[in-house]
Amino acid sequence: MKALVFREYGGPEVLKIEELPDPIPGFGEVVVDLKATALNHVDIDVREGVSRFDFAMPHTLGLEGAGIISSVGDGVDPARIGERVAVSYIRTCGHCEWCQRGMENICVNRKLLGEHIPGTYAQKISTPADHCLTLPDNVDFGEAAAALSAFGTAWHALMIRAELKLGETVLIHSIGGGVASAALQICKAAGATVIGTASRDDKLAQATADGADHVINYMTTNVRTAVDEITGGRGVELVFDGVGGTAFTESMFMLRPYGRLVSIGAHAGEVVEFDIIEFFRRQISYISSHTQTRDEMRTVLDLVGKGVLRPRINSRYPLDRAGEAHEELAAHTAYGKIILDID
Repeated sequence: MKALVFREYGGPEVLKIEELPDPIPGFGEVVVDLKATALNHVDIDVREGVSRFDFAMPHTLGLEGAGIISSVGDGVDPARIGERVAVSYIRTCGHCEWCQRGMENICVNRKLLGEHIPGTYAQKISTPADHCLTLPDNVDFGEAAAALSAFGTAWHALMIRAELKLGETVLIHSIGGGVASAALQICKAAGATVIGTASRDDKLAQATADGADHVINYMTTNVRTAVDEITGGRGVELVFDGVGGTAFTESMFMLRPYGRLVSIGAHAGEVVEFDIIEFFRRQISYISSHTQTRDEMRTVLDLVGKGVLRPRINSRYPLDRAGEAHEELAAHTAYGKIILDID
């Protein structure tokens, strides 16, 4: 099979197409012929060596993937051959305390595709059969790949961890990103008012078209002042932050008493200082959120199939042009997800 691998850390130029042995399914496993994968910022972190994950070289990137089951191992019903599936990117053990409690997303033995083990930038992948999620007939492979991490992460953060409620006002930082643009759709489907920030007016225009009630260009406008004006000085009930850095520290001043700050990433700064007094005097809750369960992924895919949610795909590239796709992702010009089509 063909796979896009890298043998040393570096820029997009280290990504090379190579021929690798076809995977053979073990007991309880299937092989999926992948048709699409999606880019995530962690792909760049892993490629550049800043993620500090431990894996063998050559390494294959890619969290999300969708395709068709082409072969099955012992213990798997052969009738699954030909099934259209999305591949859960979290490999879980099924027997630790957290898996037994239904919280497999924090499995102590978990491995993530593209981070700890070879991922989906390839024509084929072997995976446990119970990690394959059946696709609705009307969801194509690109949409499925785009939905898994972006909508799954946003769903877990908003609906499970932060317990978003009807009528609340949510501030979404950097609303043009894959997860943030997914969060916008989930918030609107849940009946929330959304304030979104971005550095580009074209991203804000797209967010408005997707239902954002208010948008703020943080390059030209003071976000804190704008949020104060929009909310009449009350602040927002919830901040959705995948940025970190100063966006995180400023967020507490835009929350109303009993507000919640849910954090799903920190690419703009992992280490911050903040005023603990401000947190506890106004009884603000800090909530961290990372990945989601397979059941939550199934919920998201079902909602995509029903048309409630629709992944925003900014651009598509063939696998052998992944370097260009990485450059686009790093430039922060995309609204929504970037897809790699695999043949």
